[in-house]
Amino acid sequence: MKRSCITLPASSLCLAAAIFLVLPVLAQQNQSSNDGIVDDWTHHHVVFSNPGSLENAINNGTSERWERIVSSPRYRMQWMKRNVVQPAPAAAHLNDFFGSQGDDGNRPSSEHGRKKSGKDNQTLEGLWTIALGASGSGPAIDMYPAKYTFAPIGTPNCTSDFVVFPVSIAGAANSEANIIGVNNLYVGTCTGTVPNYLFSYFIGTGRVTTSPVLSEDGTKVAFVESVAGGSKFHVLTIGTTGTNAGTSGAPVVPCTVNGTVSCTTDNAVDTNIVMSGSVMDTRSSPFVDYTDDVAYVADDTGVLHKFTGVFKGTPAEVTTGGWPFTVASGVVLSDPTYDSVSGNIFVGGSNGDLYCVTSAGAACTNPSVIVGTGPILDAPIVDSTRGTVFAIANTSSNAVLAQTTTAMGAPIILNIGMNGTDLYDGAFDNAYYSSGPGSGHMYVCGNLTTAATPELWQIGFSSAGAMTSATSIFQLVASGNTGTGNDCTPLTEVYNPGQGHDYLFVGVKNNGFNMGTPNCSTTTCIVNFDLGTTTVLATTMTLSGAGGVGTSGMIMDNVSTATGGSQIYFGAINSGRGEQASQATLH
Repeated sequence: MKRSCITLPASSLCLAAAIFLVLPVLAQQNQSSNDGIVDDWTHHHVVFSNPGSLENAINNGTSERWERIVSSPRYRMQWMKRNVVQPAPAAAHLNDFFGSQGDDGNRPSSEHGRKKSGKDNQTLEGLWTIALGASGSGPAIDMYPAKYTFAPIGTPNCTSDFVVFPVSIAGAANSEANIIGVNNLYVGTCTGTVPNYLFSYFIGTGRVTTSPVLSEDGTKVAFVESVAGGSKFHVLTIGTTGTNAGTSGAPVVPCTVNGTVSCTTDNAVDTNIVMSGSVMDTRSSPFVDYTDDVAYVADDTGVLHKFTGVFKGTPAEVTTGGWPFTVASGVVLSDPTYDSVSGNIFVGGSNGDLYCVTSAGAACTNPSVIVGTGPILDAPIVDSTRGTVFAIANTSSNAVLAQTTTAMGAPIILNIGMNGTDLYDGAFDNAYYSSGPGSGHMYVCGNLTTAATPELWQIGFSSAGAMTSATSIFQLVASGNTGTGNDCTPLTEVYNPGQGHDYLFVGVKNNGFNMGTPNCSTTTCIVNFDLGTTTVLATTMTLSGAGGVGTSGMIMDNVSTATGGSQIYFGAINSGRGEQASQATLH
């Protein structure tokens, strides 16, 4: 499509043409009652701070970049989660999108940063748990389930909404599933068995040790089966007929595997590809670029792999034109994060370096920056609007958070306490998204400045989006609970656009919070921070049946006023359970 008009001064004709170019995006946003919303690990690692108004982009000569941002499927889903409360006429959405942001892209101050006089003392209890495998073999702390929501507003859909849980123990025919999905999720809204096994598949004797990724329409799931001597990239078409349900202890086999049909009892299809080089992948989840239908997966030998035709075609690994690409020989790589604006892929290494690879299968002009000496365990976070990349690691003495650009410029590195615990990604508050970095913060779990004791840190930014400060604000374990085993989960934030409240969730493995009651050293707890208060205050969630050890990464429902419609999903470490808990403070 020819776009030269919108790079010229903003005449009324060119402005109309530019608005026409993004109407399909706005139409998708306006049809929110029919559009599904995906929440998986990738949506926590590619984020979009406010891109500003279209008029400003035209005046600044950045309209094509602006269009790439707002045309991203992940941007669309992020926008809907944070802004859509109830259906409204298209004109109202256009006014909100263009008019209310103003020339600087800021939303009205009433939509964020509201203050509360005190903390909500309601304890959040677990609603259900479901078996995922043998007891003592739950997901890793940095694994995420994946959630598909058919209609992000209105009454939750008991049939079409579902959650996918990876199973991190070895699959076994007739006894241990590799991948499990459940629907009928909502206590108080859904009838019958809550939850219900939607599918439970045995797809191999390997383990699913990383996070799954869902297609935009919720019909397929991509994941990696970790197999010694040849890990496999899977794309599973979820069965809709026949006996695909099964249970965790009695999984079924998809009838069609790599084109071979072995039965007629269901229509599930599993396509799996042994990763080139017969390598092992234990740490890297697939990242799917929805627009180009491409997936990127790293491995334990320092190589990045590319797959095409993931959700819309025939999956295949690319083995020409620089692929697979050796990022750093012998280095165990993290999950990769793809930035659709720069076209670069970012991945962390077990040596503490952050790497950049182009989508063409070559090293970026500046191929790496040093973050720490300890491993980068979690995927880099990319703010595609600002063109910034964040990674967290340990040095020989400190825990550090690094920020660089998508062109891999000189990093800004902030100390966030002593080294010692494993470190996972933080999360931004809603002010960062809605008004820009200068008005918002990132929250991250580091340590006390004197010990390996988990501590919540608040990161400040300049108006240009550069990190400026790191402030320790809350000790997350009882005094004296120090040591390398007390690792925080990745942080998860959710914003309620109807109430204007912004919540942050975090768990700590093995030891309890500095909250007094309940005693979280013997039962699994999650702390919920209300970021809209004048100071960060916490409420504690005690989870029934979670095993008292810790949780995986957390996935959120969209905010709903329906009974049971706003939930948190995660796996329980060492108990082999998938969990749902209520976001009760959002109601």
